[in-house]
Amino acid sequence: MEGLENDTDSQGFKRLRKEVSRRIGVDYTNYSKSHLRRRFHARMRVVEKSKFKDYLNYLKHNEDEIAELRDLLTVNVTKFKRDKDVWKLIEDEVIPQMIKKKEEDILKNIKVWSAGCATGEEPYSLAISYLNNNPSEDPKFKVTATDLDGEALDFAKKGTYPEKSVKNLSKNEKRKYFDLKNENWVLDDKVKDLVDFKELDIFETSFTKKFDLILCRNLMIYFSNESKTELMMRLAESLNRGGFLILGMAENLRAPARDHLETYDLRKRIFFKK
Repeated sequence: MEGLENDTDSQGFKRLRKEVSRRIGVDYTNYSKSHLRRRFHARMRVVEKSKFKDYLNYLKHNEDEIAELRDLLTVNVTKFKRDKDVWKLIEDEVIPQMIKKKEEDILKNIKVWSAGCATGEEPYSLAISYLNNNPSEDPKFKVTATDLDGEALDFAKKGTYPEKSVKNLSKNEKRKYFDLKNENWVLDDKVKDLVDFKELDIFETSFTKKFDLILCRNLMIYFSNESKTELMMRLAESLNRGGFLILGMAENLRAPARDHLETYDLRKRIFFKK
């Protein structure tokens, strides 16, 4: 097979991206072209197509191929309390500050958003960290967990995980918040009840609610620079005053969102709204 086509400005690439967006139901124009090219190339090698236009034609005539490509584009790799030093700060400082602030407010609900939650380890980690702080009945705590992958969300709602997913949790946390059944760890309802899962495309949703904490980690690495800038500003606008934004370790806060947020811990990519 001849060398794979690389030109992401070609009509073949644009038509392929448009068809994949239509078939999968996700607007991939927001995604990094190089990220999409790598994913397309992975499948083009398998089916021995070197040109984007030829792979598009193959895609149109082979229904199973769109499923293969969808799985590749929505691959989710995560675990509970990923990046342990970040989670220690969340549990030891961020959540206690939110609890204290809400105890002094008239409205005592803590609203959290886990964007790009994949199979649920992140929002459930938030719930566990909240419960580890031994909160009183108030303030109430609720995580809105969103992702565009419906299959990943179905997995998350079951709350059943293999050993590799919970390896960052302590023995006490596993004993306190899980039951071990058939070599899988099954979450207790007291954790699951704190998380509300929703299927959505982050670029097609307008959040009018104000959140006290937003996590958008390891999601924007797939987006174009223009989309990252737009999304960061939307996240900043969705925060309450004094609310926290936590990005992935590979992300840097961009203007104009940078003008609305203060740095809490730059190394851990934690910011708060002025």
